[in-house]
Amino acid sequence: MTRQAGPSPQARRAPSGFGWEAITVAISRFFQKGSYFITSLILARLLGPEGRGLVAALLVPAQLAVNFSEMGIRQSTAFHLGRGIYPLERLLPTLLTLVPLAGTIAVLLALAYLDYAGVARDDWMLRALAVASIPTSLLSSYASGVFLGRQRIAAFRRTSWRPALLRLVLIIVLGWALDLGLYGVLIANLGASLLGSGYALYLLSKEGRLYLGFDREVAVKLQRRGLSYAASLFVMMLNYKIMILLLTRFATLREVGVYAQATVIAELIWEIPTAVSSLLLSRSVNAKEDKAFSTKVLVLARVSFLAATVLAIGIAIVSGFAFPLLFGKRFAESASVCNALLPGVVAFIVFKILNTNLAGQGKPWASLIIMAPVLACNIMLGWWMIRLDGVMGAALASSITYVVATILYVGLYARMTGFTVREMVAFRRSDFAALATHIPYLKRPGKR
Repeated sequence: MTRQAGPSPQARRAPSGFGWEAITVAISRFFQKGSYFITSLILARLLGPEGRGLVAALLVPAQLAVNFSEMGIRQSTAFHLGRGIYPLERLLPTLLTLVPLAGTIAVLLALAYLDYAGVARDDWMLRALAVASIPTSLLSSYASGVFLGRQRIAAFRRTSWRPALLRLVLIIVLGWALDLGLYGVLIANLGASLLGSGYALYLLSKEGRLYLGFDREVAVKLQRRGLSYAASLFVMMLNYKIMILLLTRFATLREVGVYAQATVIAELIWEIPTAVSSLLLSRSVNAKEDKAFSTKVLVLARVSFLAATVLAIGIAIVSGFAFPLLFGKRFAESASVCNALLPGVVAFIVFKILNTNLAGQGKPWASLIIMAPVLACNIMLGWWMIRLDGVMGAALASSITYVVATILYVGLYARMTGFTVREMVAFRRSDFAALATHIPYLKRPGKR
């Protein structure tokens, strides 16, 4: 029986207003991050600094392996669907076939690093649990690319927060209630990933028929476009996680745990741009007028930077007593590490928003121009400062490189888009008026 082609995704469902979608995605993201925060609190109390450090040392390489082997397919999928280059019926079978291939590469890479770094050297079960969730994470990532490309923001939201909540519940049951400790934490991580990818497959089945296939042209185009996304994302992720790797190699697991717990609080600030970054990507790949959309993005970047600055000041004020209160006295040192990270984290918000906009326009390579040399500086500076001042040196090195990367990227963005730096960074009254008009409940009565 031949399946009749239906109307386009845009015809079937017109996208909601940007402001309303931004709010719903933000709520979902904050709920997801809230689950991660409570999870980190439980891990800190349950495992202590050394156990928390071992979890980070096991899972961070797996995350980086996923990021590398994904090859930018998520963003490339969103681009090709959003621009109408390929229909979903032609693209989806190839995507599903790529999952086991990329997953095998990622598992081997993660295991090779764990062996090199000597993490859990005498416990292969821990290593196996750490890498077992890699294929399912890839499947969820590819599915989200489909949802973003077709502007299925509701489906994207569901696949974002539900696995995080499930992971929290499983950690409470397995790690705490059943007292399985570190094994319970890793089993919970795997279980949440399995169920999350299963749910993503269910939602994908509503978009198109699921079957394995391989279209060489589609695969080549996805990978060709995806390579620039992949290189960009991998270098970005490595910049975020490099200090965990360096501390694992040149410091102690206790210091890894102290640093990892500090980033939990400091990087809460990144939820301001991250909450809408996927929506920005979806809208950017579907935007007809890049310059006009970039003007809106600049407003978001300025307002986000201001909000982040206020939030960072609040975190700096309360961190001294908040860390021991929330995570226990053994994590008191994380407060000063967190404060050292804050200036760089705040500055980098601008980078993240501007980079998402250019990536959606098919220019992910732009971030590589900045982040590749910054990564080299981050590694050298981090290695030197860790040897000089341990975990505090790692935090200062990260903060410095985030600030430098942001300054350089603002200049690059200005050159690529035709805006002047002054136009980009200068606040104006219309910024806040524009924000209000995009938030439904702040609109004046009678305005639509």
